[in-house]
Amino acid sequence: MNEVMDTRTYELSDLDKGGFTKTVKAVLFYDLQAATVEPESVVSSLLEGVKHATRQLVPFMAGHLEFKESKRLCIVTSPNSTVEVSVRRYTGTECEPFHDLAQDSFSPSKLDLTHFLPKDPIAKHPVCLIQISLIQGGLAVGFRVDHAAGDWVSLSTFISLVCQSSKAHREGLDMPTYTPDLKRDPYNAPALDSTISQQDRLAQLPLFHIIEKSKFQFQPPPPIRAGIYRITEPTIQQLKARCTPHLDQVEYITSYDCISALLWRALTRARLHIHPDQVNTPSRFVHPIDVRSRDPEHKTSLQYFGNAVIGTLAGPVPATTLISTGDRGLAAAATKIRQSIQAVDISKIEHLTALQTSLADTEMLIPNADFAGMDLFMNTWYAGSAAKYDLGAATRPVAFRVQAGVPGACAIILPDLSESDTRVFEVFVQAPEKEYEALVRDVDFIICFEQVA
Repeated sequence: MNEVMDTRTYELSDLDKGGFTKTVKAVLFYDLQAATVEPESVVSSLLEGVKHATRQLVPFMAGHLEFKESKRLCIVTSPNSTVEVSVRRYTGTECEPFHDLAQDSFSPSKLDLTHFLPKDPIAKHPVCLIQISLIQGGLAVGFRVDHAAGDWVSLSTFISLVCQSSKAHREGLDMPTYTPDLKRDPYNAPALDSTISQQDRLAQLPLFHIIEKSKFQFQPPPPIRAGIYRITEPTIQQLKARCTPHLDQVEYITSYDCISALLWRALTRARLHIHPDQVNTPSRFVHPIDVRSRDPEHKTSLQYFGNAVIGTLAGPVPATTLISTGDRGLAAAATKIRQSIQAVDISKIEHLTALQTSLADTEMLIPNADFAGMDLFMNTWYAGSAAKYDLGAATRPVAFRVQAGVPGACAIILPDLSESDTRVFEVFVQAPEKEYEALVRDVDFIICFEQVA
């Protein structure tokens, strides 16, 4: 009875609701072959790290998701709520040794990540599940987090808190502290404004359109392949130098713009190699943009813990135009990506949440994108680092691997674990099988990217 009375409910935002049932799955791999590392001690410290990090995050990472009578999505916790952490100790016959996995650089094509990820729950919807896997010579920490609880920035904050708390516990240091901003008002639907129509709001959100639910048809995803590729800072600077003379609609482009434009064009060439009849088909580049720092009126903050991203697109561009040869074509693609980012601020969240709440029961809002067709989804998690995910006592992360939740073509810039003086970008690249095979033979792709796994 007391536990029921002590139950605490954290009401999430209208934007968070869109992430319900979508999960982010990632695995960090650690080398434990140093003679000074005692594996069971690492596990014990990790368990303490999870407890401390959960307390810092007030502690809804340990709760489960429910829809309340108000149709609000909430996280429900009790004094006994904890993040469920499973510990698996693999024998040599159950899992390859760490050394063997590392030789293949934890390749997506050779490694089944499900061995290192928590099993999907059957009944409740927990916010977060963690699996710690001990294998011969190494350790893997797998996270499964419901997207309704937060975006990549929030997830990385949580992972870093877990790791830094574990390190502090092992080394007898003060535990880290963190105070999240939970002000969700900027991410809720605004009051009804009859002067703004659905079409007005859709005009602000070119990625989305409204359809009748009865007309929605689920398309089974095609067979896919994936790999990890590396591009270095000198190569990126060469790409920028090639683009700069042709920039006239933006003042600058970034490393992200260059990497994205290169991938978008190379993938489109690969697709046209397989489907030459698609030359005039429009292609869209879709990516989520974090609005925490795109907030001129300071409605939110950089410490906001939750979902603060909105999807936007560059394009559509006819495929034949996108792959136009020369540096001018590369600059045009990078320019469209930069323009799509600059067009986003926190006001787009209001338009999206207002649209969602205005839908009739028979309607749904879906993206204008087909990643099994001619479109590409791109994301960046580059802000993660070896220092953030360090477990202390010579236990540094050596690889970060993801299970992409996108059916079709996508690319994710992974956290930088290189600790190199020169910036290095590792990119998870996925595409339907035939397109992937053509992509990795594309001349520009081969010149700029080195295969890691």
